[in-house]
Amino acid sequence: MVVEELDEPIRVRADFSAGTVTPKAFKRGTQVLTITRVNARWQDRTGTFKRYHFSVEADGNLFEIHLDSRDMAWWLDRVCLEG
Repeated sequence: MVVEELDEPIRVRADFSAGTVTPKAFKRGTQVLTITRVNARWQDRTGTFKRYHFSVEADGNLFEIHLDSRDMAWWLDRVCLEG
């Protein structure tokens, strides 16, 4: 497994309901990846703002993404590629 550390802004389609955020798909460059599973979710803080982190599966790979509540921007943190 190859792990790539990234710091890329991404566009995410997510459901916001009952105080919970669930990412459904994200766009990296021109590629749209459908999230097939959310493996884990956690939160941390940068100052007074929360960041909502997710470990997700898409296209047979694992990705870590987060939503920064300061500006409601999504980021791709790392990808774990099979093979």
